[in-house]
Amino acid sequence: MFRRHPANYNCSFSLMSINSGGAGTSTSYFSTLTDRQWVMIIREDPSRRKMKRPFTLFGISSLRERRPNILLNGLRPLSGEDGSLHIALFNGNPAEEGFITTYDLSPVNQVLKRRSGHFPTPAQDFGRPFVGIGCYARDSGNCLFLDESRKLALAFDGVIFNRKELISAIGADPRLPDGLIALELYRNSYGPESGIRRILEMIKGSYSLLILDGTSIAAIRDPSGLRPLLWGMTREDLLFASESSSFVALSSSLIREVGAGEGLLTEGLEISSIRVADGEGKKCVMELLALARPESMIHGRPVYEFRKLLGTLLARAEPRKIDIAVPLPPSGTIPALAYSSYLRIPLEEALRPCGQGAAFPFLANPHVLEGKRVALITVYLRSGNFLRKTTEILRGNGAREVHIRIASPPLITYCPLSGTGEGNDYIASRAGLREITEQTGADSVVYLSLRNLKRALGREWRSFCLGCLDGHFPSLFPSELLPAGILRSRPPVLREIEERDLFGDI
Repeated sequence: MFRRHPANYNCSFSLMSINSGGAGTSTSYFSTLTDRQWVMIIREDPSRRKMKRPFTLFGISSLRERRPNILLNGLRPLSGEDGSLHIALFNGNPAEEGFITTYDLSPVNQVLKRRSGHFPTPAQDFGRPFVGIGCYARDSGNCLFLDESRKLALAFDGVIFNRKELISAIGADPRLPDGLIALELYRNSYGPESGIRRILEMIKGSYSLLILDGTSIAAIRDPSGLRPLLWGMTREDLLFASESSSFVALSSSLIREVGAGEGLLTEGLEISSIRVADGEGKKCVMELLALARPESMIHGRPVYEFRKLLGTLLARAEPRKIDIAVPLPPSGTIPALAYSSYLRIPLEEALRPCGQGAAFPFLANPHVLEGKRVALITVYLRSGNFLRKTTEILRGNGAREVHIRIASPPLITYCPLSGTGEGNDYIASRAGLREITEQTGADSVVYLSLRNLKRALGREWRSFCLGCLDGHFPSLFPSELLPAGILRSRPPVLREIEERDLFGDI
């Protein structure tokens, strides 16, 4: 029997009662599909979304006896302040007959505050081998799915494009979550290798997933390659994660990314590769710009060094006299380091977090700002409302001028597959530089140009998806998922930046 193992609510085998657990979350609903009982969470109001990944994955196969908190430690770097963690473990204790033990940990901010990092369960060692997978759901969404009769668990991150075709093929309810579609394809195959091939051949979409199948883990990345998935190891562990920061947290070594269209299958510390698709697919540039943690390696690049390079390129195009650089935490800190170093101006911590629940999350330091021409460094600008408030705070605390510097090209639309929130409030999609400057209340606004971003990406820039920045999404994206009308006309801000970048008139 399939059962969606949700978070932040109580559940029993025959009845599930749900507490939505967060503002902006719609009411949940139930449906029964033949002999399977499952529950699906409706997505929250899209306008409340922030620049975060909806889901992240982590898995471990170890020869040592481990405690369940090893999965928490691997998921910790991949988790935000909200949402929930979902864990599935293979219990090697013979008395348990290898049954999958599951934990739901939410709200995540309370779990991660525990000093010891232990689960709210007995901290017994699980028998050898220790095998488990887990996922983080940003908004109490679906990421972990179970088939208790077959002792299977699947952690899913992604979007399936050909849902209707697959649902018709397996005879399922049209509302079946994407993760259960993948699990159904796997469980009706002739063994793990056949299941991996079936998923890669039949599912069209953007996804990465981990499957716990007894003492084995299957790690699968779709042929497009948009969703990152990496594997690493120690002397006694094999690890899989959405980011290599999990490997850093566990003092393990990154081996490589799971290839586009590749599935890896473990048995103990042995690992085999199954490839279905050739080619590198497309890489999501927002992983490098904003989504990945600074200590991670994404697409073969150190994220920290890449963001410093963006700050340097931004500084090279600086047209104004600037006294101090002020990062907008946390995303603006790394580009601001390189920006201030290149211009040889002080980097000042003029904005400090002031706790949760505040109308404005930062306090300004007037002793740093008094009489200064400030460059406010951030990574992206969406509607401009928050930066307008920030500009007012800086001016109110003594800044003589406020110049907004954005270490990426204009974000002109949302992406249906990444962590950029849906909505029609992307100011760069309709306004020019003058209007954006007026909207933010700044003295000037300068973006990193697309030309400089491609320079930072190097010769491989064509292998990246830049759809949210230039409106040209890969052909693999179904037209019904694309933002309506984004290619009808080129946003004026892109034309202005290209002209000024070309002629040096910034």
